[in-house]
Amino acid sequence: MTRASKVAFVRRRLARYGAIRVADELLFQTVYNLCLKRGDERLRARLPLNGATKQTLASEVELFEVDSLNTEAGRSLVERLRPDLIVMMAREMLRADLLALPRLGFIGCHPGILPDYRGVYAPFWAMRDGRMDKIGLTVYVANDGVDTGPLVAERVVAPQYHVRHFKVECDRLLIEGAQDLVEAIDKAERGSLTTYTKPNADSRLFSHVGLSHFIEACVRCSR
Repeated sequence: MTRASKVAFVRRRLARYGAIRVADELLFQTVYNLCLKRGDERLRARLPLNGATKQTLASEVELFEVDSLNTEAGRSLVERLRPDLIVMMAREMLRADLLALPRLGFIGCHPGILPDYRGVYAPFWAMRDGRMDKIGLTVYVANDGVDTGPLVAERVVAPQYHVRHFKVECDRLLIEGAQDLVEAIDKAERGSLTTYTKPNADSRLFSHVGLSHFIEACVRCSR
């Protein structure tokens, strides 16, 4: 994010959540950058990415770059390629008219069990709540809500990292979920991709981590 986009992001959160919540989140980011980030970077370097970069990807498939799929350029790209299915890996909320363009829609992998732990850093919130049965990944079809679309598959996966390293745990789960996405694509190609919902499940939306949340989680997980 550029400096201007960071400022705009903070202003939006101030308008939505208020000064106390945003100050809590900024305090955590300060502590994270000073005390935790270096350790996360060491752990992240061990994740099985196999040296994947934009350059290595470009040597295997054709790449197209746009600032956002929500822009006119992004929509034009999707209309020109006319895909049956789009696999997404982004936090950006996509417009409903864009989501309707692929015949089978957009699918994504969420590093948590839906709809119980929607939003960002699902493993952190599940660990804070002591819900190890809700740490895992879910493949879902995107709609115009935040992680509210119908589900394709889910899998409980035991955490490998302490709650202090919840960001690395999120990355690990997304890498783990690549195989689940491949299986969903295979089903789509065979015409057997199906979805389901959990009408009686808790559906909670979680946001960014504040310093108070982090301290609470560390205390709970140390007991």
